[in-house]
Amino acid sequence: MSDSLIITIFSMAIVFISLLIISYLIKGSKVITNKGTKMKKTSQKLVAKEANMENIKDDENEELIAIISAAVAASLGVSIPEMNIKSIKRISTNECIWSRVGREQQMFKRL
Repeated sequence: MSDSLIITIFSMAIVFISLLIISYLIKGSKVITNKGTKMKKTSQKLVAKEANMENIKDDENEELIAIISAAVAASLGVSIPEMNIKSIKRISTNECIWSRVGREQQMFKRL
């Protein structure tokens, strides 16, 4: 009985160690093929793009207001002069940057 228990524990340890080695090989192959740095570059580009969107010029603001008002008018089924838009405020989301980056990457893959 004790011999079979020792063999079982030893076999489980060998399987666990081999799985750890395989996981390290996979991580090493990502580093070698530069896929890890590609993801970092993509996330850095998206963060930079988000920072640039916050610094929109006045001309772009007017264009953005025109687009938003046209979309609201189309969804309500009224003409733009009938509407009175008092303010447009950006709603901050309570999501982390990683979920946004992942969602944008999935959208870019489909294009």
